[in-house]
Amino acid sequence: MLNRFLSGLVLSALAWMCMVPTVFSESEVLEYSVKLKGAKDNAVKRAVNHSARTITMRKRPPSTLGQLRRRIQKDIPAIEAILESRGYYDGRVSSEIDTDRSKVRVYLRIEQGEPYRFRSVKVLFPGNNDEQLAGIKPLLRRRKKVVAADVFEEQRRIIEQLNRRGYPFAALRKRTVEVDRENQQVDLTLEFAVGPLAFFGPVVVEGLDALPPKYIQRQVPWREGRRYDSKLVRDFETRLLGTGQFGSARVAPRRAASGTNAIPIVITLNERAPRTIRAGVNYSDIGPGGRLYWEHRNIFGAGERFESSVSASPIELLWDARLTRSGFLDGNQSLVLDLEASRESPDAYDARKAKTTAMVLRDFTPNIQAGLGLGYYYSRVEQFSVEDRFNYVFLPLQLSLDYRDDRLNPMRGYQAFGRTIWNEDTHGSDSFLKTYLEGRDYHLLWERARLSSAFRLSLGSIDGADISTVPADERFYAGGGGSIRGYEYQSVGPKLNGTPTGGNKLLEFSAELRMQPGQRLGYVVFLDGGTVYNDVVSDELNRSLRYGAGIGVRWFTAIGPLRADLAYPLNPDSSQEKQLQFYISLGQAF
Repeated sequence: MLNRFLSGLVLSALAWMCMVPTVFSESEVLEYSVKLKGAKDNAVKRAVNHSARTITMRKRPPSTLGQLRRRIQKDIPAIEAILESRGYYDGRVSSEIDTDRSKVRVYLRIEQGEPYRFRSVKVLFPGNNDEQLAGIKPLLRRRKKVVAADVFEEQRRIIEQLNRRGYPFAALRKRTVEVDRENQQVDLTLEFAVGPLAFFGPVVVEGLDALPPKYIQRQVPWREGRRYDSKLVRDFETRLLGTGQFGSARVAPRRAASGTNAIPIVITLNERAPRTIRAGVNYSDIGPGGRLYWEHRNIFGAGERFESSVSASPIELLWDARLTRSGFLDGNQSLVLDLEASRESPDAYDARKAKTTAMVLRDFTPNIQAGLGLGYYYSRVEQFSVEDRFNYVFLPLQLSLDYRDDRLNPMRGYQAFGRTIWNEDTHGSDSFLKTYLEGRDYHLLWERARLSSAFRLSLGSIDGADISTVPADERFYAGGGGSIRGYEYQSVGPKLNGTPTGGNKLLEFSAELRMQPGQRLGYVVFLDGGTVYNDVVSDELNRSLRYGAGIGVRWFTAIGPLRADLAYPLNPDSSQEKQLQFYISLGQAF
């Protein structure tokens, strides 16, 4: 009896186990590779490689051949859409799966065909007779290859042109694409709804707390009643963000009430805390240095910005202060008051001086700024055991063009700066004109590795007085981290008994090759050169161009690249003591 019971129990257990499906610890997968064939257009290849799931999901292979076929079939219409977006309206896509290999291979065959080209491109503004719109012409030309991205860019460009001509709410009404497959040509018609002509109306400021609305009102770069221009609005938004007063700033038009074309401009702001304290350190050929900085962005309650700092190094102690009032007499102008006091003791001279300057800066565009000012400085300068005192009233004039893509780490664009200062001696001695020009140029050479080139050229001249009557601290010097790397500070140029004399002419240039293959680290090789000329000291050895070369590492942080450079002088004179110079600071060299 017991045996029959146990036998029945065993048979029941076996039957139950047979009914339960088998579970495996790992699922079988079908690994495969993909070969793209037939695509000659590199743009098509890139788009397919980045979007086709058969390619992008190779590391997540299907379990069966049927699942792989379904994945491929879903990709074929998407790839044909890519071909059409690049003008290949006759393009076809086929596939093949080779299972005879140890690893399955998928072939995606693309027949591009010939690209279609534009036969005509028309831009229409129905119901509008504004003469200013007659100047808006399409940039897409006849016989140009049909590319969808170019069409979208043309739409964006035309809407931007309408926004600049007084139509802030313009939009695309209709896009007509007629394809002539027999002649492989396309007729494109873009029709826009421009809306009513608009003029600048009242400015509405929202989000202010500590700052008064008049701080914004006095900086507005347009006058009420002027025809609307989106560039003025966009530039003003950029300028507000550049003041450092706001964490965010948005300037946007609002539709006008019925019966008027004067549209309100709404400025929405988010104020930052008014005070900032920063500290920094650096190291160069003159030794370690440090700087302590304090800023108040609303010191008198009307948006006045006050900055003050103290910096120290083995050869200099400097205190400076700056007060900036934006919107001075005009929305595009600022009044800047500077005051500084310093003590300098490089090898060339010892100087104690104080300087004050008042300058009006005008922004003609976000990239072009000019300034004119008036200043006074007093100095006591000792050189070659002779001390002189100087009192000058000076008139500075400067111009700046800045078209760089990034101020701390530029890779594209250029920058140019020029400054000339007439220095009038209050004691009736020799007055002089000091001019300094600098240009910088940046090119991105290889986007994938972020390989770029950077060039700098600096020229300086002192005219109107004999160099011996010009204060030693106002002459030009060369050599050091911000000049010709590899040489000791102010060591390049004419010398007298081994002491740099300074000069009345300056020439400097630098070339860098920069690479940033990753997110954090970058690498630089560079060549610097230049010299200083002096009409009094005419030793040919001291008039020769000096060259320095080196390598550098950049550590990219949230506040900009941290720079470390090691430089070697290529043709130093006998006074050069160290053959290697090391520099560390924040930001690129230029």
